[in-house]
Order: sequence, then structure tokens, then C-alpha cells
Amino acid sequence: MTTGIPDGRYEQIMIDPARGFGEIGHAYAAASRAARHANPAESESDLAIRDVAAGVAGPTLVAYVLWVLRDAERHGIRRLRFLSRDGQAPYLIARRLAARIGSTIDLEYVYSSRITWSLAASDPNHLSRYDWLFSSFMKSNAADLCRRLGIDLEKYREAFVESGVSLDPDARADSAEQRRALEAFVDRPDVAEAVAPRIDAVKSLLLDYADQHALSGPATGLVDSGWTGRMVGSLVHVMEETGRDRPFIYFWGHEPRPDGWTDPDRLSAYVYNTARREGLDWRVPDAPFIVESFCMGDHGIVSGYERAPDGTVSAVLLSPTNPDAERWGIGLYRSTLLAVADAVPLTATGDPRPLIHAVMRAFWVEPTRAEAAAWGAYPYDSDPTGTAARSLARPFSPSEIAAAGNHLHRGDRAWLFGSLALTDPALEPDARRRLSDKDLRGAPPLI
Repeated sequence: MTTGIPDGRYEQIMIDPARGFGEIGHAYAAASRAARHANPAESESDLAIRDVAAGVAGPTLVAYVLWVLRDAERHGIRRLRFLSRDGQAPYLIARRLAARIGSTIDLEYVYSSRITWSLAASDPNHLSRYDWLFSSFMKSNAADLCRRLGIDLEKYREAFVESGVSLDPDARADSAEQRRALEAFVDRPDVAEAVAPRIDAVKSLLLDYADQHALSGPATGLVDSGWTGRMVGSLVHVMEETGRDRPFIYFWGHEPRPDGWTDPDRLSAYVYNTARREGLDWRVPDAPFIVESFCMGDHGIVSGYERAPDGTVSAVLLSPTNPDAERWGIGLYRSTLLAVADAVPLTATGDPRPLIHAVMRAFWVEPTRAEAAAWGAYPYDSDPTGTAARSLARPFSPSEIAAAGNHLHRGDRAWLFGSLALTDPALEPDARRRLSDKDLRGAPPLI
């Protein structure tokens, strides 16, 4: 145990006798304390970034990676492939933990994205079937749709109009009318003809990339943050279509939609799986937003693949760096996260998942104003093409609340409770009262 450092609020939760976390709670509290000691904070914002990294993100990701490594060994999985970008932080943690536990499993970080894998699995003649073209936290507008398909909006301006699509950037697929019009557009024969060659090219490159990095077969485990399973389902579809065997899938959490993808036999989720009704009490509201923020990458989205003269295939990144995350503080965050992985006692007994739920909920649902300010400034981007970065939290303004009537819309706020913490305290109760139960629960449908 690191001496001379008062327990932070998350360490107090971990060692609280009333919560009964026992040995595992003291183990993660010691690791959090050590990580804070090793990473001095120079500002209030740095302090919030560091303390959440040590006391919340550290346990959240370190426990997950330890589970993946140990489960893979039990099941004879010889290689783990961590999928970008959410898999980057877990991969760095895995390298440290594997050395500590003596694991010889083959670890590799590989490049993936919805815009490549989902496109490769799409039928150009039935594009309206594919929800990934229209959905994300920020629903698609006409320009987003073109970027996902790789076509020029100007060339298809007339076709959009004929299909009834509004070209107003604020007209998005969360409008039923706009969604129907966008679906009519993508089902046009001329759009199918234009997109088909790109789908074929992306599919060919993806298959060669998958072979290069051994992404198929029962001895391979793919590691990601999780959620609906559509992206890995797309890869599985493309590989099995060509005779390649299905890998094993590891997720932090899994919440497939009725039109999504899952596999009851070869997909395991650490904290919760709505398809199996497992771990639902450990899910915090809007869990994907918090875990994806904890898994921030230091490079841009994978926009495609390219073949070198020697025939090898590599990823094409929108940017080799992530300047917005760098300005936010990813360096301090990552350093603290890895310090937790280096310090956590590996012999402690107990299930970390109740502890993880407790610290995640304390941070995500009941943040301090300082935490909301620091983490709310994180540039969260859920769009497949990387075009919809928004601050994770933003206060509700007096005019928004006054004009809301009986229902206050969250808009582009991924972190709802952080946004409430940043709202004028005199107005916050009124804002909270006007939010829907669905928004406050942040829960996915069960299938």
C-alpha cells in the first residue's frame, strides 16, 4: 500500500466495509492509490482526469483484460487480437498483465472500423437493410451517408432530391421521413452500381488483412469494448462466406439489437450481456459511452485498407494521431491507467464486477462538478467516419429548459449526468424533471 496519500472518493468506495468488496476492493484501492502517487496532477482538470483513471477506468479495464487473458488460457485460445480503436488501451494493459502472470499468448493490436467491416459485408443491391449506414449516436444526414458509402454528394444531388432527401445538414435519420427518403436513395440502381466495386475492393483487402493477422479460426480471440456486435458480425459474415472459420469474441459488454448480431456459443461478455440476461444489474446508464471514452485511442479512425507493392495490406487512417485527445489529456490518462495495471495485486480473491459497477456509477451518474468539467470536455466521437466529435457533456442552458415543455431533449450530449452536473444548480432539478425516463435509464432493449 502506498503511504501518505489520503484515500480518494473511489478508493473509499472500494474499501467501504458496508459494501463488502473485501480483498479485491483493497487490492484495487491500493493500485489506485499507487497510480495517483506516480502521476502528479498540475491542475484541477488533471486531477479529475488522473483520479478517474486511477479509481474508475483502471479497475474497469484492468479487471476486464485479466479476465480475457485467463479465459483465453482456459479455452486454449493461442492468440488475441485487440480491435482498434477501443482495443488499444486494453492491448497496452494486456501486454503488461501477460508479462506479470507469465502468459505466452500471442497479443496483437489490429486495425478495424465500422466503415470498412460493415461496408465489406453489405449487399449493394439491398443497402437499406443495413442500419449502420443510418445510425450512430448522431444519426446520419445526406453527407454522412455519402461518406459511409464513399460516393460524392454533389454527383448525386439530383438523385437525393428525387428520393425526397433533405440536404439540410440538420435533417437526420432520426426523422422517420428523412430515414425513409435515405433508404429510398440507397436502394436506387445507380447507387448500387456505383457502390458495388468499392464493396468488392474493401472485401478483398479485408480478407487479405484478416489472413495476415490470423483473425479467423477457433484459436483466435477478438477483443473489443463490445455493444451490438454488428462490426464483428460483419467480419464473421465476410470470412465465413469464403470458408474461413469463426473466431471467439470477447466483449466488455454486449447489447445486441433485434436486427443485430450475436453468438451464444462463441461470444462472451465480461460485465453484462443483454442477450443472455447476464449481469444486467452491473450495467450503468449509457454504458457504451463511458467505456468507449475510457478506451480512447491515440490515432484516427480506419478509413480503409491499401495494398503495398509486396502484396501486404495495411490500414489507412484518417489521422496518425488524435490531436483532440492529446489536448484533452490522453497522456496523463494513459500513464495513470497503465500504472494501475502495474500495481494491482494479482493474487487478490473476489469478483471485481460489483466493485466496477459501484465506482462507474459513482462517477457516471453522480459526478462532481470538477469531474464533469474535465471529462465533459473529452471529444467523444461515435460516428463511423469521425465527423461528429462532440464534448462528452454540455450544460443545459436556461433557454433550452424554458422551451422544453414537458420533455427536454438531450441532443448531442453523450454524458447526460455530466451535463446535469454542469447545469446551473438552480436550474438542474427542473432540467432533470423534464428528461425522459428512457434517457435517465440509458438502457438498451432486451432481445
